[in-house]
Amino acid sequence: MADTIAPFVTVSLALMIFLIALSWMAAALFRKTEYESFASVELSQLVVSVLLFVTVIGATCFATNMADLFARDPAHPGGRDVFEVGREYLNYISNEIALPAVINLEILKLWSQFMGSWTMRWGPSVWGIILPGFPSFIVIERVVDFLLLLISPFTASLFVQMAILEVIRGVVLPFVLPAGLVLRIFPPTRDAGAFMIASAIGFGIVYPYTYVMHNAVVIKMLNSGASEPRLTKTLEDSGFGEVAGNISLSGLFSADQMLLKPLHFLSYLLLQALFLPALSITITIAFIKGFSKFINQKL
Repeated sequence: MADTIAPFVTVSLALMIFLIALSWMAAALFRKTEYESFASVELSQLVVSVLLFVTVIGATCFATNMADLFARDPAHPGGRDVFEVGREYLNYISNEIALPAVINLEILKLWSQFMGSWTMRWGPSVWGIILPGFPSFIVIERVVDFLLLLISPFTASLFVQMAILEVIRGVVLPFVLPAGLVLRIFPPTRDAGAFMIASAIGFGIVYPYTYVMHNAVVIKMLNSGASEPRLTKTLEDSGFGEVAGNISLSGLFSADQMLLKPLHFLSYLLLQALFLPALSITITIAFIKGFSKFINQKL
């Protein structure tokens, strides 16, 4: 990273030193104290920019290595960075949580449509009436349609999060951070440079590391089945056990597999599709605001 940033920062520092030298010469030539004060202030800010360059590069490299170290798993001896952990975690949620739920619900929808289309005739053919053979499956089909409509945007949210991580990985630290360090050198763009530095560190290190925390929490909850007993008890108290028993006795499909499992998976899908991304953004924005304020006010 330092090899890429150093040429741009060196040219910017040389240009700023030239401008400061011109200000000193103009102050000596025209006897203007304003030029001299401007040159002294900018000289001190130039020193701060050099120290900030060294500190930010060193701190960024250290924080990146520490985040990657915390993200490593003994099952992956080669080591993974925080972006790879986040991508694998989102792939796991998409492939092992969202996809099985969608498949089970689609199968349940097909069975419900098939059974709901059966009819029975009562009475003579002329005066008789036609009744649905399994009217309850019509209700199940409507519920499943709603669940599928609910899952679709949440599944799309996982792919959007993966795309955001890849964009951040390829743009933020290689381009936004050098631009912020260069803009921090010049007086008109000093505040913008501080904001870009804070944004680069926030989105390049803090934001992807939150997905490492999501991975540690959610995978542990999935392995322990934390929400399944409570969900089962709630459904049984609501009469789901009797309905599930009647459906299972029909021999058509397993109610637990087709209804309970998708609802159980949906709870974790909602967690990663709505709450956890909002938490990641909140933590990142709070860090950016605090760090940019520190650079502007303290330095």
